Amino acid sequence: MPQPDPVNPDGAFDQVAPEIRRFFASKGLTPSFDYRDVWQDEHALAFTVAKSAGYDILGDVRDAVRKAIEERQDFEDFEKGLEPLLKAKGWWGRAKQIDPLTGKEVEVQLGSARRLQTIYWANVRAARAAGEWEKINRTKRGLPYLLYLISTAEHKRPLHLSWVGTILPVDDPWWDTHYPPNGWNCQCRVRQISEGDAISRGYDPENPLPAPDDGFSNYVNKRTGQAQRIPNGVDPAWASNPGKTRMQNASDLLAGKLDAMDDETRRIATADIAGSWLVERIRSGDIPYDPLSTDPANVERGRISAPIASLPEAAAKAIGAQTRVVSLSVADAVKIAKEHSDLPEDWVRQVQASIDAGAERVQERPNQIGVLFGKFRLLFQSVNKGSHVVLKTIHLAGERYMRSIRRRGEGGAKE
Repeated sequence: MPQPDPVNPDGAFDQVAPEIRRFFASKGLTPSFDYRDVWQDEHALAFTVAKSAGYDILGDVRDAVRKAIEERQDFEDFEKGLEPLLKAKGWWGRAKQIDPLTGKEVEVQLGSARRLQTIYWANVRAARAAGEWEKINRTKRGLPYLLYLISTAEHKRPLHLSWVGTILPVDDPWWDTHYPPNGWNCQCRVRQISEGDAISRGYDPENPLPAPDDGFSNYVNKRTGQAQRIPNGVDPAWASNPGKTRMQNASDLLAGKLDAMDDETRRIATADIAGSWLVERIRSGDIPYDPLSTDPANVERGRISAPIASLPEAAAKAIGAQTRVVSLSVADAVKIAKEHSDLPEDWVRQVQASIDAGAERVQERPNQIGVLFGKFRLLFQSVNKGSHVVLKTIHLAGERYMRSIRRRGEGGAKE
């Protein structure tokens, strides 16, 4: 039985949607030992291949996947182009490696036809799902509902089959964990529909049926120790929505972990993150964003953020913040780059050093504090409900965004 095109299973388009290409192109490289080392939400931000650490193959695999997505290659063409390269670099067959978690030497599987098939399917399918989600959010005003469709797989999972026909608003939290794919090789899909279409299928907007509730199972990631409640019918590795995660959760995911650390560990971890691929992509403007566009997908990309520094407890309290983690968003990075092209390329990495050095801090407003930074003044602002409308556009409750950088001596904060 021929397999459907994982990027365009309906065969409705001659070219791959730009949202799909953009999702994959925005990922950074993260070597790992085990597929569980980079987990769920983190996959929306990072491209990884288990057992790739120590081998110069991660970039090659990513380039091959990108080509497969952009040219709509089937698996056979993907495998034909990549396998010889991996074999030439020694990443094929069985090998001995040290597990960084246990320090013990174990025998592992490097490249194989089966592993390449998993890499191909998982990455191509996730990119398609995330690209769809971006498009869904852009058009949800006219098409506010999603309809769960029957899988094209020959052998269908019983619970997945029971979800067929489910109609829920795009913003229903059920899609946070049940937006397909919902497991390895899951071929379930959704269709975005209008309210009229939803009503014609029996949906009542005034008295809607609740989302399917099939219970939960407890799951512990043995690599990270993270305990979760996973909806029954959803594979643990797929219990997330990669498109929604990429648009909203990058900073949440990291900031929550940082706030739980002690002062010294938080300072070191934040410094590491400030030098990461994600922060560099935000700082450099590599993530597409137009400050003049009101397109919902563009606005969501502007909200992508990452931690870059940690404020002292007293400074955080002074501006009414519930977190000490300072984040930089794509929208603000674009604004800063436009207004201050003379900033050094590594200015983000220097922010924490200025704070640690006890640089002069000035209370600019009740929710704003300024820190001297060489010839500049950094303005850290606490974002809360009821703030200026522009702030509400990028609002993430309890965090501070670096709203602007102004030269020492300039009057007033730039908005």
